[in-house]
Amino acid sequence: MRLSILILLAVVITGCDASSQSSGPSTTADPALESSPPIIEVITVNKTLHQETISATGTVAAKQTSQIGPMVEGIIKAIYVRVGDRPRKGDPLFQVRTVEYQQAVDQARAAHSVATADLELKVKRLNRARQLVADNLLSDEDLDLTIAAMKIAQAQLQGARSALDAAQQRLKDTLVLAPFNGTITGRFVDEGVYMSNRFSMGDQSSVVELSEAEIVAGIMRAPEAVLHKLKLGQRALVYPGDRVEPIESEVLIINDRVDYQTRTAEFRLPIRNEDYAIKPGQFIRAEVMIEPAEVVKLPKTAILEINGTSQVALLGPSGFTPQAVSIRRLNDKEVEVTHGLTPNQQIAVNPKSALEAGSLTNLVVSHVDR
Repeated sequence: MRLSILILLAVVITGCDASSQSSGPSTTADPALESSPPIIEVITVNKTLHQETISATGTVAAKQTSQIGPMVEGIIKAIYVRVGDRPRKGDPLFQVRTVEYQQAVDQARAAHSVATADLELKVKRLNRARQLVADNLLSDEDLDLTIAAMKIAQAQLQGARSALDAAQQRLKDTLVLAPFNGTITGRFVDEGVYMSNRFSMGDQSSVVELSEAEIVAGIMRAPEAVLHKLKLGQRALVYPGDRVEPIESEVLIINDRVDYQTRTAEFRLPIRNEDYAIKPGQFIRAEVMIEPAEVVKLPKTAILEINGTSQVALLGPSGFTPQAVSIRRLNDKEVEVTHGLTPNQQIAVNPKSALEAGSLTNLVVSHVDR
């Protein structure tokens, strides 16, 4: 029985080996797949209008700012405004004590009255002297003296009138009024301080600071290289502070002086600010619209940089050839070709692939629109 079992196992093993050999992998090879020719996309060179902008940053400034002091000397009696107030033109700002100036007006008025009475007296004397001369009771020399006295009285009255006018003006000047619509941006003294108007020393001789902010200006700086493109009246979009929506403006002033240290020049953009939402001193950025010009624009991907030289893959009768070009960056995605291409020429969108592809028989050219 043991012998029979061993013979049976041997037969089974032999059958398995034969089955394994008959079910092995096929040695027949599949036909080689042929590769498709590469597709090269090309675009046609054309001139298109390009709207260039000049970007600049700067600071918001009030249209005008005045540090206002007294027009006459004296003790500050009252200040009618505080920082943040928005007085209109003609509103009272502060007043100097009026006692001394009222006394000066009273004295000048009295002197004017005396001079008026004196002239009236001299006129009466002159009329009387003329009558006496007509009656041969007074000499011509005495008449001349009377006329001279009358003229002196006239001059004295004129002087008294001028002195009275000046005294009244000084009294009026004790009350200082706002010279324009504005915002109080500084207050330097309080009531009771003696102020002099003899010397101008900035805020040391000023009571308040008034800024006109219904119209503000963006004080911008532009690089020297783009100054030739700036023109008065050019449209601009301004973004004061963190504002997202732009405000329309235009180039109002261009400073002809270039800062030799920064190589920039100043220009100004006016901004209406009736609601006082824009504050002097804020950061501001702007985009100035340059006159649109026809340029040759290409996608940046169509430019191949080789050893510092810009090249494109130019399509010819037999294939693509490298063509050197001069370019200027327009933005992150486009460049302007300033030299090296003419309209209606065709170039590859991917120049590296086009130059590596060889002759036209080895590739497929596909025309695409930019």
